[in-house]
Amino acid sequence: MFPFSNLRIIPFEYFSGIENMALDLAYAQKVAQDKIPILRFYGWEPFCLSLGHHQNKSQINLDRVKQDCIGLVRRPTGGSAIFHANELTYSFIIPKGNISHHEMYSMFHALLTKTLNGLGVPVSLNTVAHNGQYLNVDNSTFACFNRSAKDEIQFEGKKVVGSAQKIFKHSILQHGSIILGKEHEQIIRYLNSDPIDGDKQKKLLNLNSVHLNQIGSNKISKRQIAAALTDQFSLEYTSAVYYQYPSKAEKASIKSHKKNIEIV
Repeated sequence: MFPFSNLRIIPFEYFSGIENMALDLAYAQKVAQDKIPILRFYGWEPFCLSLGHHQNKSQINLDRVKQDCIGLVRRPTGGSAIFHANELTYSFIIPKGNISHHEMYSMFHALLTKTLNGLGVPVSLNTVAHNGQYLNVDNSTFACFNRSAKDEIQFEGKKVVGSAQKIFKHSILQHGSIILGKEHEQIIRYLNSDPIDGDKQKKLLNLNSVHLNQIGSNKISKRQIAAALTDQFSLEYTSAVYYQYPSKAEKASIKSHKKNIEIV
C-alpha cells in the first residue's frame, strides 16, 4: 500500500537537462522536509544525454555532444546512460522510512504497467533478476536500454522503461524514461567507439529494447500517459492528488544544485 495521504503531481513541462536534474534534487530535499511525495512528469529541451551517477564520462565523445548542441548531465540516480529524446520522463520522490526502495520500485512499476495496459499497450513486468552485469563492463552495458533488471517493464523480453533510484538520508528519488520512439538509439552516436563497435551496439539496442509506438495499437502522447498514470494512482491508492507546477522559489533553487550534476 501507498502509506501517504497526499500526492503532489507536477504536470508535464520541458526543461534542459541541467534544470531537470537540479529540480529533482531540490524536490528530494523538499519531500524530506514536508513529507509529501511528488510525482513529476517532464521532457528534455534540447535532447540530452544523461549518465548514471557512477558512470565514467571517458566513454562519451564530448566533441560530438558539443557539435550536435545536445545536453549532457550526470543524474543523481544510478543506472546507465540514456539519450533523452522522444520519451516521457518521470521522477517519483517519497519520504524515506515508510516503504523500502525495493517496494517503491515494484509498486510504481506495477502501477505503470496497469496504466500502459489500459492504454492498449500489452507490456508486462519482468520477474527474473538481472544476470549480474552492471556498469562500465564495456560499451554493451553503458546504455540503460541494453540492461534488464527484475520488476522492469518489458514487451516480449524487450525493455520499454528505464528506471533508477537514489537513496538520500530522508527521501528516495526514482527516475524513469518511458520511450515513445526509436530516438533513444542515437546514444550510439555519442559513444567513443569505432564504426564496427557502433553497429554492434545498435543491434544490441534493437534486440534489448522497444518503444511504445512499436507495440501499441494507437500512438500515445506523453501527456496522455501522464494523465492516465495519475488517474491510476488515484484509483489504486485513493490519495488526495493535487496539481502544482514548479514555483518561482523552486526554479530559483536550480543554481545551488548545478555543481552536483554538471559534466565538465
